[in-house]
Amino acid sequence: MKLENAHLARIVDIGPSEYMIDMQDLDADILRLLQKDGKLTYEQIGLALGRSPSTIRDRIKRMEEDRTILGYSAIVDEGRIGLGVMAFISADISPERSSEATSALYSLENVSEVMHLTGERRILIRVHAADNPELMDFVDRKIRPLGFEDLEITVVLEPIVRFPGL
Repeated sequence: MKLENAHLARIVDIGPSEYMIDMQDLDADILRLLQKDGKLTYEQIGLALGRSPSTIRDRIKRMEEDRTILGYSAIVDEGRIGLGVMAFISADISPERSSEATSALYSLENVSEVMHLTGERRILIRVHAADNPELMDFVDRKIRPLGFEDLEITVVLEPIVRFPGL
């Protein structure tokens, strides 16, 4: 069986005239393509990997069901929608309040990411605001009352590379 664009796929020879693509490698290749362009069609991915659109559809559906693929989103230029300041807030919180406080962060519109860290400050929060005064107001009115303490705010001067994926 001859595969189109076989140079993009990892091929294992299992006989004199038969070829098989390792399915884990196929999943990884699909994920790499989707991370670069989440709008690719099954047909485009299949063509790039030498597989049928139905195989690609089935693999993507399985990865969505097993939560390997968590969702799809657009990369937005926050400045163009009035959110000109991006900042990272590292903070500490007592273990007793951690679960409730981090859950509350998910409902705050300005928060785009929350991570647990090692080190002195155990939480990292990525936030967006229109300007520095709005950022400080957000921190004082929304973040501190949740019990976060020992805050360190780092404002991003200019993103150099910003894209999701590996």
